[in-house]
Amino acid sequence: RADGLAVSPDRSQADLGLPVPDTRLIERWLPIAALGVESIRERTPMTPFPAPNRLHVWWARRPLVASRAAVLASILPADADRDKFMHALGIHGDPAASRRRIDAARRKGERFDGAAYSYPRAFGHVPTTLDRKFIADALDGRSPASVTVLDPTAGGGSIPFETARLGYSALANDLNPVAALIEKATIEYPLKHGMALVQEFQKLAKQFVDRREEFLESYFPPEPDPNSIPTNFLWARTIRCPYCDGLVPLSPNWRLAPDGTGVRLRPNLSEGPGSAGRLCSFEIVREVKHQSAGTGADGDGTCPFSDCGRVIDGDEIKKQAQAGQMGEQLFTVVFKRRIETRTKSGKRGRDKWERGYRAPRPEDDNSAAVAARLAEKLPEWEALDFVPTEIYGKMYSDRSKVYGVDYWRDLFSPRQLLGHGTGVEVFHELLAAERANGDLSEVTKAAFVYLSISLDKLRDYNSRMCRWHVNREVMVNTFDRHDFSFKWSYAEMAPLIAGLGYDWAIGQTAKCIKELVDLVRPDGSGAPDLLSAQGAPFTLPPITITCKPGDRLDHINDGSVDVVVMDPPYYDNVMYAELSDFFYVWLKRTAGHVLPELFTRQLTDKDNEAVANPAKFAGQKGAKALAGRDYQERMARIFEECGRVLKLDGIMTLMFTHKATGAWDALTKGLIEARFAITASWPINTEAEGSLHIKDKSAANSTIFLVCRPRATMAAGGSADYWEDVEPLVARAVRARVEAFQQAGIGGVD
Repeated sequence: RADGLAVSPDRSQADLGLPVPDTRLIERWLPIAALGVESIRERTPMTPFPAPNRLHVWWARRPLVASRAAVLASILPADADRDKFMHALGIHGDPAASRRRIDAARRKGERFDGAAYSYPRAFGHVPTTLDRKFIADALDGRSPASVTVLDPTAGGGSIPFETARLGYSALANDLNPVAALIEKATIEYPLKHGMALVQEFQKLAKQFVDRREEFLESYFPPEPDPNSIPTNFLWARTIRCPYCDGLVPLSPNWRLAPDGTGVRLRPNLSEGPGSAGRLCSFEIVREVKHQSAGTGADGDGTCPFSDCGRVIDGDEIKKQAQAGQMGEQLFTVVFKRRIETRTKSGKRGRDKWERGYRAPRPEDDNSAAVAARLAEKLPEWEALDFVPTEIYGKMYSDRSKVYGVDYWRDLFSPRQLLGHGTGVEVFHELLAAERANGDLSEVTKAAFVYLSISLDKLRDYNSRMCRWHVNREVMVNTFDRHDFSFKWSYAEMAPLIAGLGYDWAIGQTAKCIKELVDLVRPDGSGAPDLLSAQGAPFTLPPITITCKPGDRLDHINDGSVDVVVMDPPYYDNVMYAELSDFFYVWLKRTAGHVLPELFTRQLTDKDNEAVANPAKFAGQKGAKALAGRDYQERMARIFEECGRVLKLDGIMTLMFTHKATGAWDALTKGLIEARFAITASWPINTEAEGSLHIKDKSAANSTIFLVCRPRATMAAGGSADYWEDVEPLVARAVRARVEAFQQAGIGGVD
């Protein structure tokens, strides 16, 4: 209770003459070790992530296997067959034992021979006929589709995705229209249209690719070697040294590859400080000792000209940037060279591609032609609303405004902006052509949504916030961090090369669509009620996706939801609305013409978002504390709304990851204010250790499952226990559970 008294839920309900809630499996047992291993395995580097993760960026997604476990265990009774439960999850062996063998071999420096695991990754398991029978038999005659599972803050859609895969009725909601669009593309469209989506998207994508060539080809020079293709262009932002007037290319280092390949600057001193022509050319070197020192660190710059060499204060760099005087200079072209191979018989074998680096040539710099074309197109695009004109405002996630980013389109270089604007123009031409033939079919609308997602994918890999990953020799996307970090040097993708750029983004989207259909449609088709691959009839589970505040679910009746499973916003870890504006300002100019109901605002809704965002209280004393209180109150209202729609015997399972006690305090106080009682908690090790968001930080590796019951019906009756009486019981329970958690690999702040 809020006054510090602990109440026994079952006893209070019985005293009031209300039905004692049936205990669910998740309130008594969960295979935390196996789920932890499978959650990490699901997102292991060097293996493809699940299709929902790859389709479109969304932040802090929960693993599919953990989401499926949360949904299924929240519905099954406590005495459900645990082996059948594990099989339905896709865990068909002992992953914890396999993990121990792998770790033991690694500690000994031995190579692990053979398959590491005896079965494929669990998330790919499509429930079989026996799995579905097990799920249905647990419902005492009810069909799975009659069981309603709500996620009021669905985000990337892992929970409703797994709800639908299990055959239950899914209610997915999110305040953010980008999230709602992702949920439609991840769950609704594959369920409704099946493989027809792939065919329609590929037809549309081919038309798009054919058109964009004629618009952009001249702005990306070919490689001088006819057997080579450019893959990436590496740029350094530039300023003028205030002491010698030299053009300074800024980069924290000049490394290109782990083998020592890098860049040496060749400053042209001209006629000395203050003279014209003081700029740098570049040379590719093969050893670290020959690389130039970095010219940007801790916000300050260093002049590379030997007759100056002074430190340039960070305030001076910002001053020039804000005055529009920061430029950029191409310092490396990354290419791949075709290497012919021969078989033993002398026949030509399969070509190999070898990566290489070269210094830029004068003809690689076509910035004048790009600027001229952009000056010609921008007025037209602005009049037609094809490019973002929205102001890049003050944000908690901002790290770039001080460097002259005033509009959302300033996050892109001129050539990137030319490409993205052209993409929107071609999108509208194709959409107009389709509409000229009559009303768009539902599957065609979906195909245009996927095309808009493909264009988003390319923007994620073609902004000034992308960087070159030296160890892997690949470029890293915009959102390798949860903010808009400014990059001294950035990487640009070559968008027109076959298999790269647009081809890559569209191909990845098509692959995701097919995999999504394979995951959600056992029958593999677009028509309902056909036989599944296991020979049993397949019926489309109901799915409803809405975009509104989580505390105002007015489309859901009182007491109509069986289970709430949710992954609440992570306090101050991720500012979803701020980050998603990067995509929103483009999506409303593409997908917004197919789904206008999702894109009615200038930018996403920050005011009603349940996050601890100090930017909401900028200029007020104690902004951080006010943000924490705002999060607590908004989460309490969301929990209250969940309590309203839950049935009397319904339960709510939360999945939450955060290391800070303040975040947990706000969440649990929100639960108390909404009159929920926690009946069980489980830590699942879900976070990949290599993640940049937790690497080398005192961060939580585990998602904590909190299982809750409404206790509003308990207030009038029920005996109370005092903390002094309960404390010894709690201490004994904690000691017992800590040992079990440690055996499951849970440690540290978790």
